[in-house]
Amino acid sequence: MSAVLKELETPEQAPIEVPMALQKEISAPAWTEGVDALLHLLRYPEKTNPYVIGQIPAPVFRHIDWEEVREVLCRLFEENRETCVDAYLEVRLALGVLANNSVRLCRGPVDISHCLAEDGFQFARVTLSVDTDDDRTYELEDELRMNLVHCHRRSGGFLVGFRSIHPCQPKDWGACPHPDLDGDNDDGDEE
Repeated sequence: MSAVLKELETPEQAPIEVPMALQKEISAPAWTEGVDALLHLLRYPEKTNPYVIGQIPAPVFRHIDWEEVREVLCRLFEENRETCVDAYLEVRLALGVLANNSVRLCRGPVDISHCLAEDGFQFARVTLSVDTDDDRTYELEDELRMNLVHCHRRSGGFLVGFRSIHPCQPKDWGACPHPDLDGDNDDGDEE
């Protein structure tokens, strides 16, 4: 029996050569592949996810030139070496967070801004306007970040976040506690 096992452990076969015609060439990732699908998702989120769209229109902060956005995103993905597919999935994940929490996205395109850092790193921030208050918006952001961590999504130059369409009112602000800097736990009154 041990002779049979020994024979199985040490095969005497020559290595198999794969003809060049059968070997696939491994190319670099196509950083901008899928940019049209991403732009469609950003412009018309209600067509992709009608179950998370509310009746309130998204606020318009500025006119968005979508051809310029296309160029900026292509440049961002190539220079930062990020794939467009990851960005698309991040937006879809954000929409999934809204759906799971029964929070409505405002009707219309998302807001997108672009920034070039001093060191040359670029990033784009996509902001989804949601029909909820600021506190709930922060909770949604946290949930989105945790989901991205669990999906092993690295933080790169394409960021997705939420913005409440309901401005925070001063009456909603809680009393801000004053920090105890000197350690004596008094109100700052000197005797």
